[in-house]
Amino acid sequence: MSDVNRRVVSILAFGHFVNDFLINVITAILPLLVVHFGLSYSQVGILTMVSNVSSSLVQPIFGFISDKKGKPWILGMSALCLSAGLLGVAFSPSYIWLLPAVVLNGIGSAAFHPDGSRAVYFAAGDRRGLTQSVFQVGGNLGLAVSALALWFLGKVGFGGLAWFMVPGVLSAALLFTLIRWFADRLSEYGERRAQGSALSERRPSRIGMSLLVVIVTVRSWIMAGFMTFVPLYMIHHFGVKESDVWAYSFVFLLFGAIGTVTGGPLADRFGQRNVIRLSMFISTPFTVLLPYLPKQFVFVDLAIVGFCLLSTFAVTVVYGQEMMPSNIAMVSGLLIGFAGGIAGLGVMMMGYVADAYGLYVALQWIGWIMPIAALCTLKLPIDHIRLMQQVAKSQVTPTLAK
Repeated sequence: MSDVNRRVVSILAFGHFVNDFLINVITAILPLLVVHFGLSYSQVGILTMVSNVSSSLVQPIFGFISDKKGKPWILGMSALCLSAGLLGVAFSPSYIWLLPAVVLNGIGSAAFHPDGSRAVYFAAGDRRGLTQSVFQVGGNLGLAVSALALWFLGKVGFGGLAWFMVPGVLSAALLFTLIRWFADRLSEYGERRAQGSALSERRPSRIGMSLLVVIVTVRSWIMAGFMTFVPLYMIHHFGVKESDVWAYSFVFLLFGAIGTVTGGPLADRFGQRNVIRLSMFISTPFTVLLPYLPKQFVFVDLAIVGFCLLSTFAVTVVYGQEMMPSNIAMVSGLLIGFAGGIAGLGVMMMGYVADAYGLYVALQWIGWIMPIAALCTLKLPIDHIRLMQQVAKSQVTPTLAK
């Protein structure tokens, strides 16, 4: 990785792994929480909503504050906050005490993502797509491993949640070693903005950003919808055993991780807009067709959709950061957290559809959302790197398309 600070990127990727592991443990152990605290379905819904709002929907707020008054110690503190929240869950005496612990856990995650993505941006050199992919894969792996939390606690008991403090504290210690480096980068970044460099002179593409948020929201909606409803669909429609249904989510996430690693380098070479556009148009027919396929083709379809959709996971973040270069942290929070949070509300709506009309209809509805994202890509502005290359050839002063 030329001009890439490998040590920094590695620490940030590990921090992302721990972050997404610790925040998703709450979701993974919901069945255990229901038994341990005697929760009703309404209380489970409230708990999920509180976790979602505190960890996802508030990320742009943290990003906005960070862009204005960036604090290099936030990264380390976010890991400690996550760990403390999970420890609070382990020792909560009742449901009422469980809620603030979940909020603390969520705030730790919300604070990490905007500054984590901005730090990756600073460490990337000329390989922003590749380094953002490495960062995002760390989070994807954390999400996948969090599924093992329920198995682990089944072996050691509910108090075993305290053991999850270990990766949290280790992550915090490593992230605190980046304070001086991050402070220097923030200072350089602030000086460039104050001097009126090309960074601040470039006009933000607000229309492009709006379209990108729609695309990322749809992508997150499809991903969450498939993860939630496809396993249930395979059980009820095809009679797959509950003990075997994990394989469908595993294939989707596995090829998604491969796509995430692949998408960044492809965007560095062929352009971010091109990769996003191609990904969405390839994904559309396979997403729409899934509920109509026979059982033997579902694995193949999930692999293709997972690879194509998640290949844009890192690309959309870098693309958005270049659209609004003066608001890197806020953009990261908007695309990583807020869009995912809104998509979560969409999946909740699909749950009502599934209750009323069946899983087959819910998957049809989810599939027909995909063309919206594909059509939005037709109006995306050219990415900044490709614009600079065109300008270098034509010797014309660049202006980012609005």
